[in-house]
Amino acid sequence: MKKQILLLCLALISLCGYAQTTVKGVVTSASDKEPLIGATVQIKGAGTGTITGIDGDYSIANVPADAVLVFSTIGYETQEIQVGGRTVINVVLKEAAELLDEVVVIGYGTVKKSDLTSSISTVKGEQITETVTGNAMDALQGKVNGVQVIGGGGPGTTPKVIIRGVTTVNKTAPLYVVDGMPVGDNINFLNSNDIKSMEVLKDASAAAIYGTRASNGVILITTKKGIAGKTNISFSASAGFQTIAKPSVAGVAEYKEVFNTRFTNDGTQQSQWKDTGATTNPGGTDWWDEVVNKTALVQNYSLGISGGTDKLVYSLSLGYFRNNSQYDYGYWDKLNVRLNTEYTFNKYVKMGFDIAPRMESWDNTPNLFSAAMSMDPTTPVFRPQDQWVDNEFNNYERSYNNQEWNPMGSLARQNGHSREMGAILNSYLQVNPIQKLTLRTQFATNAHYRRSDDFTPKFFIDTLEKADLSSVSRQSQEWLDWNWTNTATYMDTFAEKHNINVMAGFTAERNAWFNTKASRDDVPNNMGLLHEVNAGTDNQKGEGETSYNSMISYLGRVMYNYNDRYYLTASLRVDGSSRFPVGNKYAFFPAVSASWRVINEDFMRDQKVFDNLKLRGGWGRVGNQNISNDATLTLLGQADYVFGVNPNRVTGTMVSNVGNNTLMWETVEDWNIGVDMSFLDSRLDMTFEYFQKKSKDMLYEKQNLFAIGYPSWNSKVWMNIGSMKASGWELSLNWHDQITKDFKYNVGVNLSTVKNEAVKFSGDGPILTGGFNGDQIIRNEDGGLISRFYGYVADGIFQNWDEVYAHTNENGKLVQDKAKPGDIRFKDLNHDGTLDEKDKTWIGNPYPDLMLGLNLGFAYKNFDFTANFYGTFGNDIYNKTKGMYSGASGQNVWAGTLQKAWHGEGTSNDIPQLSYADLNLNYSRVSSFFVEDGSYMRCKLLQLGYTLPKNWVGGADLRISFSAQNPFTITGYSGMDPERPLMDGSVIETGIDGIAYPNPRTFLFGIDFKF
Repeated sequence: MKKQILLLCLALISLCGYAQTTVKGVVTSASDKEPLIGATVQIKGAGTGTITGIDGDYSIANVPADAVLVFSTIGYETQEIQVGGRTVINVVLKEAAELLDEVVVIGYGTVKKSDLTSSISTVKGEQITETVTGNAMDALQGKVNGVQVIGGGGPGTTPKVIIRGVTTVNKTAPLYVVDGMPVGDNINFLNSNDIKSMEVLKDASAAAIYGTRASNGVILITTKKGIAGKTNISFSASAGFQTIAKPSVAGVAEYKEVFNTRFTNDGTQQSQWKDTGATTNPGGTDWWDEVVNKTALVQNYSLGISGGTDKLVYSLSLGYFRNNSQYDYGYWDKLNVRLNTEYTFNKYVKMGFDIAPRMESWDNTPNLFSAAMSMDPTTPVFRPQDQWVDNEFNNYERSYNNQEWNPMGSLARQNGHSREMGAILNSYLQVNPIQKLTLRTQFATNAHYRRSDDFTPKFFIDTLEKADLSSVSRQSQEWLDWNWTNTATYMDTFAEKHNINVMAGFTAERNAWFNTKASRDDVPNNMGLLHEVNAGTDNQKGEGETSYNSMISYLGRVMYNYNDRYYLTASLRVDGSSRFPVGNKYAFFPAVSASWRVINEDFMRDQKVFDNLKLRGGWGRVGNQNISNDATLTLLGQADYVFGVNPNRVTGTMVSNVGNNTLMWETVEDWNIGVDMSFLDSRLDMTFEYFQKKSKDMLYEKQNLFAIGYPSWNSKVWMNIGSMKASGWELSLNWHDQITKDFKYNVGVNLSTVKNEAVKFSGDGPILTGGFNGDQIIRNEDGGLISRFYGYVADGIFQNWDEVYAHTNENGKLVQDKAKPGDIRFKDLNHDGTLDEKDKTWIGNPYPDLMLGLNLGFAYKNFDFTANFYGTFGNDIYNKTKGMYSGASGQNVWAGTLQKAWHGEGTSNDIPQLSYADLNLNYSRVSSFFVEDGSYMRCKLLQLGYTLPKNWVGGADLRISFSAQNPFTITGYSGMDPERPLMDGSVIETGIDGIAYPNPRTFLFGIDFKF
């Protein structure tokens, strides 16, 4: 018995020695057989490991016999190897597929990243979801070179996206294609967590395959699909709040002094100040705090389940997002469901079906920031209670000392709500009748319905702040779009070195819009039960509209490469659109591109500098059909007119649309050259590109100078008016490295510049936009940069009468005869002694000289940290708020205005004296006084995350995180948000700041779970 026990102990000791052994080996590269230094070797699931030495060698102790070793390093595929009791394991790592042979989605197909000949940037879904936002494009700011994303601020606002500058006076939004279905120029409806990747087609050689709608670039969105095998469950939740920086405006005492000083400076003896607030509201009112909430709730939740068999794979997701406004009224939320399925019948036939229903709802968010800043701080929110009446909207106080409407009253009267429901259905059938040939047909629909209700109550605060009649309206809109795509693709290799990929296809699509609106006035009272159209008793109106457009297209593409060294791609698309007249319905969009993978040449084998080197170039033509469906048609419609001595409103018929049956396609030709390089064992990647784009026959809806007798609102007509040009360069640098087995990091820098020029407009003279006190801020003309500010040059402040009288021309004529000390001196550029249009010049450019994106990532053990920055440099902003809050109009002013404004010789050479009359037009003349440097650098995201050890959570992945979005901005601009002015207006009317909803700071706590 004792012997048996002894033998058993010896066996156990032997097993223990076998179970915990030391494993050694060498890790080398498959491409050049060189040792890999700093590769990580870890015991899977144990969290312990080591890194390889200078000769690629490693040694790891206490390895269980049944363990799995994980070998990884940057730039190479990760390998997992079962130990199986071995003590020596040598490993050869292959270069990572995600770096060299990553599959990139292109129009109507896919290619390996190494085979690209065009300018295409890829953003992974993980890069998008690290930013919590209702629109995925917000997350791209600074991450894709050459793509300018400008945030809109308010809930549900669609960001403005400009790819490689501006070559049209029309819309600049790119075309979005979701899983092969064109969905227009807005993806607010899409759940960011459903996105697997985005491909941005930046040059025409890549985008020309989408023809007529590709002039502003194309963004291809691929949603997540299921993978055969184990069912995967994921859940993410983020919740937090937004906040907006509070502007500093004057309090009661300073506002009163500013108010009276204006009249004193004008020589007015009698002050018009009303001191009513001293008794009714002695503490004053902080209107910003009354109107704007300190925080606004943000929530984002997503649940996903995916998996399948070798026959059927699926991916099911549910998402909810809500963003409240900074007011008590206003929000936007959306609920998304998506089911993607794919069934493989056999090696010849495969089919897929996706359905993505959604629902959005929102209250119309007001814009009361300007009103909250302008309102007289001595005025209380409400009248004294003994003056209250039954109509609650009459009980708000009228401003004592200016004409601003009570913003709290305006907020209380907000009553607009919309709800939209829709779904995208997408199905395809793919057949491989013979080897190397793929036939695919896809049919997709995007249908959605929106109902919008609005009610404006009857109220009376005083004769200048009232609504004599209440009004109620309801609008119903339906969109039904379908797209049918058929392609045949043949891929083959000849003589081992000649590789071809040929695609031919046909597409057809139709877009329909149905609109019905009804309204009435004079609802008996403001009760919520009566907010229905049939409750109105006066001025009944009804209108309806149906609009269609359709397009058919023929397309083809040939891709060829020789021995993975020399690549050539050529494509052609022919589009026929119902929007254009007979004779001009069809247009051709060719493209060609080529690349040379220099790194694969024999003479590059022994060099040690480059790990990748590729040269590429391309040319292409794309189009623009962003015009109304009836642009070529002259239409009749109804209009009201008042006739007679006793005015009676009569409904009649008039021309409602002026058509142009000579319209042609707007086209853009561009060429692009680039170089892709990798160095230092592929830790440093660099891409440089230069591009030029030029448009022709630009489409623009402009005033019809030959229309007589038409009112201004319907005498516009679509025309082809000229051409524009954009050129620039892009430089991307990405460094990624692993210092130890526990610490790795990456740094990405994107630099780009673009110059936007108007080559030629029509012969009707310059296009003037940006109305300001009866003048125009912006002038667009042949041969100049677009959207530049045009006005007078402010040349400091007159400090005394001697300076005023000295401001003459060479003949002694006084240039500013109404000026006095404290007024702005304006330059008499033509020296004729008169300030007029001839003295105007270019005073600013809203488009930046340089755009910068900086993206940082660090990981240490289970901790990760991300920091993203974005900035623009060299752009100007026309800051209208310098006049709005200067005291000239009686509005409240920026805090400190009294001391900053000129109030005696030598006190200021920048801000003129306070004045109500403003005879010198300091605050109402378009001039460089309002122009400021709009350069800024904004931290877009700071995120700290921690992934719990798997043995804490039953083998699942659980990560918690804290994020700050837009936490700080570095800028010299004096307004609220240097980014926001570029959001508003068209491309030829931008960069003007009149106080819009600024981009908020957002602070979030998040949980991500995967099992």
